[in-house]
Order: sequence, then C-alpha cells, then structure tokens
Amino acid sequence: MSKKIISFIAALVGVCLCYEQLLAQKQIIHHNLRQDTLKINTGPNAKKFGYFTFFFGGIIPDSKIIEPANSHEIGISRISKRKLNKNFSLGYDWGFSYRNYRIHDTTYYPFPPMAKLEKERIYVRNLHLKPWVRITLGSRGNTLGKYIDLGAYGEWSFLRTHYYKFSVPKGTPHGVEGEYLLRKQKWFLPLNYGVMARIGIKKWSIYGTYRISNMFSSNIFFKELPRTTVGITYAIY
Repeated sequence: MSKKIISFIAALVGVCLCYEQLLAQKQIIHHNLRQDTLKINTGPNAKKFGYFTFFFGGIIPDSKIIEPANSHEIGISRISKRKLNKNFSLGYDWGFSYRNYRIHDTTYYPFPPMAKLEKERIYVRNLHLKPWVRITLGSRGNTLGKYIDLGAYGEWSFLRTHYYKFSVPKGTPHGVEGEYLLRKQKWFLPLNYGVMARIGIKKWSIYGTYRISNMFSSNIFFKELPRTTVGITYAIY
C-alpha cells in the first residue's frame, strides 16, 4: 500500500474521531436565567391576565348599631390585569356581592308599646366595579407574587331588603306578632362608592373597603350603617 493511501486513511480516521468527540461533548457551564427575564405569553405575569376571586369579609362596627359576629359580606369577582412594567399594572374587578347587617341597636326605632324586637337585619345584593393600580414587590416568576392594589369602587345595590320581626305580649292593646320584609324603600339609596385596598401574596390577599357615600337619605328609621369592611380573597386561575 502506498504512503499516500496510508496517509489518506490516517487523516480520515482522525477526522472521524474528532467529529465523534464534538458530538459527545459535555456541558461544563450552565446558568439558569431568572424567570422574570423570560418572555411570558400566558399566566399571572403575562402582559394581560384575567382570573376569578372569591371573597369573604366582616363589617367593622363604628357604633353599637350592628352585631359584628352576624354581619358580613361574601361575593365573587372577575379581575382583569394589564402589566405596564415589572412593578406596575392597571386593572379592575367586576362582580357580585351579598352584604348582611344584623341590627343590634334599635333604641331609635318606633315600635308599638311594650313591643320586643325579635330579629332585624338589612341585606343588599350588589354589582360592583373596582378600578385599581397594582404595585408588585420583588421578583415573582410566572405568579401574581407579592402586590398591593390601591383604587376605588362603585356599586349598584339592585336589591335592598329590610327585615324585622317583633312581638307584643298578649292581653295588651297591640298584642300581636309582626314580621315584615320591605324592599326598595325610597330612603335606601341604590348607588354607593368608596375606596379600596388589597395586599396579596400569590393566590391569597387581604382586602379592605371604605364607603364614602351614605346608604340612606334622611329618614327617621336608621342611623348610617358602618362604612368599613375587611376580609380575605382567594384567586382561581
């Protein structure tokens, strides 16, 4: 075999061995990019995101007019969020809430002589809209992370009900028992507005609202009801 053929074969074997080594090379350096630096098209940290929340709260008394343990609100909201940059987003809630006020102080309420109030409550069903600004704290990846929402709200109380039940001892001139369910009274205002705040970590958050408007026009039946509600929310996505 000639020297040229031997040299050609040796060169061919060398090329094959080098090619195999290139294919079998090992990764010796690896660096994970922070998830916040990746472009995310879907999910809580995307440019646009929508999700549902359930919320439950208690009404904070500012007088003896209600029983705090039996006064509450519950509801559901649809939240739409648009991310502006790493730390700021704009968004709004819209949804439904049910709020119940168990009345305790009725010293101002006119009843028949010797009447005893058995039960009284005011409950409303509302549709609400809450625009807000979200401030995101720290890194979060593709989650809601830690955030603070600051905004306002407006609501329409489309069903407003006043319920009360009283009894009068038998043998008296008014010895009867009465139970009343009154709806859409003229002194009961249907539109409310106020401010809201929310502090959240991922799917859980604590919220608070303060009603600026009055629930009632001038009337002889009720003092103004408490304005502050505080509770928790849970996000579903």
